[in-house]
Amino acid sequence: MLSRFIAPCVLAASLAFSATHHAANAQLVDRVVAVVNDEAISFRDLDARLRLALVSSNIPDTQDARQRILPQVLRKMIDERLQLQEAQKQNIALSNADVDGAIAMIEQQNRMPRGMLLSGLARQGIDPSRVREQIKADMTWLRLVSRMAASQIRIGEEEVNDRLQSIAERQGQREVHAAEIFLPVDNPEQEAESRALGEKLMEGLRAGTPFSALARQFSRSPTSANGGLLGWVSPGMVDDEMSAILERLERGQTSELARTSAGFVIMTILDTRIVGQTVDPDNSTVTLARMVLPTPAGAPPKSELMERAAKLTRNTPNCAAFDGLAAKAGATTTRVGPTRVGELAADLKRAVAGLRGNQVSPPVDSPEGIVVAMVCDFQESLVATPPTAEQVRRQIEEERRDMLSRRYIRNLRRAAFIDVRM
Repeated sequence: MLSRFIAPCVLAASLAFSATHHAANAQLVDRVVAVVNDEAISFRDLDARLRLALVSSNIPDTQDARQRILPQVLRKMIDERLQLQEAQKQNIALSNADVDGAIAMIEQQNRMPRGMLLSGLARQGIDPSRVREQIKADMTWLRLVSRMAASQIRIGEEEVNDRLQSIAERQGQREVHAAEIFLPVDNPEQEAESRALGEKLMEGLRAGTPFSALARQFSRSPTSANGGLLGWVSPGMVDDEMSAILERLERGQTSELARTSAGFVIMTILDTRIVGQTVDPDNSTVTLARMVLPTPAGAPPKSELMERAAKLTRNTPNCAAFDGLAAKAGATTTRVGPTRVGELAADLKRAVAGLRGNQVSPPVDSPEGIVVAMVCDFQESLVATPPTAEQVRRQIEEERRDMLSRRYIRNLRRAAFIDVRM
């Protein structure tokens, strides 16, 4: 095995290859920057991924930004090559329909209208095929790990019963629905560059970039394929360092960049609950602001208008600001509620499903125009729902699958021929 770390000269070299330089020098663009076993990564490949990472993360395409993110982007590309090569050996391949389904899931997770992901990136000069390539690599790896887990992971009844007992003992304690961005530090040379990238990602988060978009592009954890989602966790389910970070956060909060023994992490809490209780959505009480943006004759295509509506309302802090945006945009707003969620009209109920206070729905096309809803207030109705043995079994399997994935890619790196030529 031959493996070379990405040296500081990579960063300096990257700054010389702007889009105009690429257009003027095709030979340089096709130069190989890394070899992964017998497969090459070219400057063209790297530049396309850099631009995708910058655009989807809402980071300005500057020399400083490229300098900070290039090493991590290249390492992620190397990992993807290793993962796809291993999947090919195991005769695992995804169809176009599989990739389409994954794209639809990403749009749903980010509350984007159907078709907005690829169309929005295309309007910013990103080749949709590059997006599909990355998503295909992520989903192929998940399928490969799932197959390996099916043959290697065995969960006994005693283990399930022990977990059920532990849950019973934690009745009344807090659980959090968490997500992570993980930037490893495998050697001293990576310390500064991982910190620099983490600081850049924090800037993106403060500017309103979705956490899941940054996790998908930059995180080196197996959870990156799912936007960094860890699922529901409580003390004892994650290591002490991560537990200490999560304990300081409330729903909707994101941590600062934190150094752990393995690298740098950024964590966010999407939701919280009490162990043994879940929210009864239909009996919860909600107050909404409903904005209607008119679509007059001669207006741009609906897809473009919906994308504009999403950008307009995405980072709205509260319903008062939401009303102000509507007034500036020539739209109307009305209040709905307080009322039970189960009593909402079907279209509103679908739009706000899963939202909490001061969260905005994706735009919806309606006969009135483009409708966006914002939750002004949400009062949960809680019911006691201890997990079933099957739910606990699936949770343990997911934890084991995550550990298997981390070990699997680490072993692939160790056994591979990786030659970085920058």
